Amino acid sequence: MSDTFLATLDAEQAAKLMRHVSSDEALEAGILTPMAGTRVIRLFSLEEAERFLVQHDGKTMAQGGAWAKVNYVDPAHLAKWIDEVLGDKELAASLNELAATREPYGFLVPKIKVIITSRIAQANQVLGVVDVAAQ
Repeated sequence: MSDTFLATLDAEQAAKLMRHVSSDEALEAGILTPMAGTRVIRLFSLEEAERFLVQHDGKTMAQGGAWAKVNYVDPAHLAKWIDEVLGDKELAASLNELAATREPYGFLVPKIKVIITSRIAQANQVLGVVDVAAQ
């Protein structure tokens, strides 16, 4: 499923999708580092989740060596959180479709970010939120 095929949200759906969730509803992700292991991170909104996903190139990781880090959230877990907590079944289905390709995580991240970014923009448009950085 492509982000261009996601149906337009109504104001109630957009508000639910863009809200900040409580600590018991937060999405758990992790920052993985070879020397330190995994540090659990909690994400409280779809925008936070999108910003957390970082696309790395091989040079960045090689230069970091033992101190390199990867921000990781399981794509299927992210989709489930979007479905069950934020209530966007269509966005979740789109992410599940990507996860089902079983591509390596590093190849999925840019695709996930494009879909989520598009949905955030759509929700903000419905809610009348103006992106100050884009002006």
